[in-house]
Amino acid sequence: MQPEIEKSQPRALRPKAVLADEIRRSTVELLNQMRSRLSLRHDANPESWHEIVHQTRVDSKRLRALWRLLKPGLRAADYRRLEKLSKTVASPLGFSRDAHVMQETLTRLATGNLPAEGFRRLQTGLESLAQSGQATDDSVLQEVEWALIQLERAVCNAQLGRVRPKHIRQGLMQICLRGERLAHAALTDHAMEPLHRWRKWVKILLFETEWLLDSNRPVWVVQLKPLGSMLGWLHDLDVLADTLNSARGRFWQADLESLSQQIATARARAIDEIDALAVEIYAKKAKKQAKQLYESWQY
Repeated sequence: MQPEIEKSQPRALRPKAVLADEIRRSTVELLNQMRSRLSLRHDANPESWHEIVHQTRVDSKRLRALWRLLKPGLRAADYRRLEKLSKTVASPLGFSRDAHVMQETLTRLATGNLPAEGFRRLQTGLESLAQSGQATDDSVLQEVEWALIQLERAVCNAQLGRVRPKHIRQGLMQICLRGERLAHAALTDHAMEPLHRWRKWVKILLFETEWLLDSNRPVWVVQLKPLGSMLGWLHDLDVLADTLNSARGRFWQADLESLSQQIATARARAIDEIDALAVEIYAKKAKKQAKQLYESWQY
């Protein structure tokens, strides 16, 4: 029986408690969940292995979102160390995750839309590209475990007593203002890079709300998750298209043309959904969003 790979459940910071204690307790709990999940890799099949890698990367981004939220109250040296170590957790896992996502994206596009023979050729070509890159093996995950130990030490040694509720308010204001600017740039012409930058900041804001709110979430916050998922799907489409175009010589041109049509259709549908969600989420100006989040956390 394969082990069940569970998502982490970060515990929201309680506003009435001592913030330094809350931050340490919640982040250490998350780090323990990450280590427990990594320990399951020895009994995992390939699909479970990829899920372990994926959830570890998600948690590293969840931690980086917290450091950004707390940045106004952290010492610069503490912020740099926490940010660097959180990146160290995720960076060795990127190639394996990207290769797996491209196969998932291809399968999702091809099902019912491409001939079986053409799909197999595309699938084999992507596998060939992945084999020529960096693999994620057990030694890499051992490095990740060591990075998690270092990160826990950094959390315990950081001067978290400096952080006050006003700093969280400032952090929310900064992230909401930045997200509003990135949304405007991305929605202007729906280009790949602006959409990719916006997607990252949508995820950051979503993770920050998870650190603050168990419930009592404003209606527009609930829409952040589907927006992030749709921006992620759009990014996966663009990465697949870019990867295939950069290695056109390895694929049958007829297969690429058929897939390109499916990508274009899926991209247009995704953009329509993203535009509709953005109208709801950004109905409030950034400063009002930040104020509402802070007040929801406080009360």
